[in-house]
Amino acid sequence: MSNFWEIPGWEHEDRHLKSIRSMPFERKIPFMPTEKGLYIIRGPRQIGKSSWLKSVLSHYAKKEKCFYLSCENLTGHRELAEILASVRDRRIVLLDEVSFVKDWDRAIKHEVDSGHHHILMVTGSHAHDLKRGSDRMPGRFDAGGEFSLLPMLFDEFCEMRKQAGWKSNGRIEDLKLYFKTGGFPAAVAEAGEKGATPRKAMQTYLKWLVGDVVKLGKQEAFLKEILIQLAICLQTPISFQTLSKKTTIGSHNTVHEYISILESCFALKQLHAVDLDTGAYRFKKDRKFYFTDPLLYWIGLEISGKKAPANADEKLAEQVAHEYLSRNHSRFGYFSNKNGEVDFILPGEWALEVKWATAATNLSKAYLNLSLANKKVWTMSSFLE
Repeated sequence: MSNFWEIPGWEHEDRHLKSIRSMPFERKIPFMPTEKGLYIIRGPRQIGKSSWLKSVLSHYAKKEKCFYLSCENLTGHRELAEILASVRDRRIVLLDEVSFVKDWDRAIKHEVDSGHHHILMVTGSHAHDLKRGSDRMPGRFDAGGEFSLLPMLFDEFCEMRKQAGWKSNGRIEDLKLYFKTGGFPAAVAEAGEKGATPRKAMQTYLKWLVGDVVKLGKQEAFLKEILIQLAICLQTPISFQTLSKKTTIGSHNTVHEYISILESCFALKQLHAVDLDTGAYRFKKDRKFYFTDPLLYWIGLEISGKKAPANADEKLAEQVAHEYLSRNHSRFGYFSNKNGEVDFILPGEWALEVKWATAATNLSKAYLNLSLANKKVWTMSSFLE
């Protein structure tokens, strides 16, 4: 097993660290772990988790015994356990993409209980597997914990553009650029100052998404059909049954499986209807599906071969608003009745409408009739405020 981190100057040749240096901006890693513990890092592909691990490795390699391993080709938890048992003299152990190792948590749990390592840091691109694994290790995190590394939201996007020395044409125009490129660092860098279509980043991300789906025993063709329909139906409440009818998949249960995979890959989120009186989710009603980043919307549209609709910015404004809210609120939904729809609401607390226009016109009676002190409309001038 090659300990590349023990070779002087390895950082200059490492592809992950070279990728960071080649960027026109520097997205700083969230933190450098210093205290003893298990650190679980979640996030989508191509977001910088490996670069984060390599930065940690670079920080510690000259002063601590370290070990780094990419886990994508491991066969199972027994192989992982054997490797970990062989490096118990290392204080810093970093495991990349551990979520593809079946029952990875069994090996990690045993190793944490052994108490040999000071810092054990693992990353993965599948939220469900990581969450399930971490749930099986109560009380084993010490000073560590579970953390997420996600695409940039709009404010960070603006910070990176400023860092790159790119001109701002005002908040609304910058928002339109964000709608076009999203917040994946590679996409932002490729799009550049003028916001060119980041086709290479789109192809790369689709490739990774397809690869992950195939690894899970699913079909590329079905995945692409669902991505197309999710892009076309963005903003519109829809059921699994309707989605299955719009594709050649046929089974709503199979559609549900693919939706679950997209959620686990940090690509998609669901928004349920809520009961205005109780705040309970109405699971039998149609739900909304939002991509977690604008780039994914454009990937779906690109696969479809369709041109961008005239209201693409309106759709993306609602999607971006949903992602912003979902990172700041653990529970909310949408509401609809015969008087219309409310985009986002936490009954009894707040409500929000998104109108990608200069003025808040055509508000539904459902929204206007709400007796909430904290309700607002995000227009072009007030978006995300």
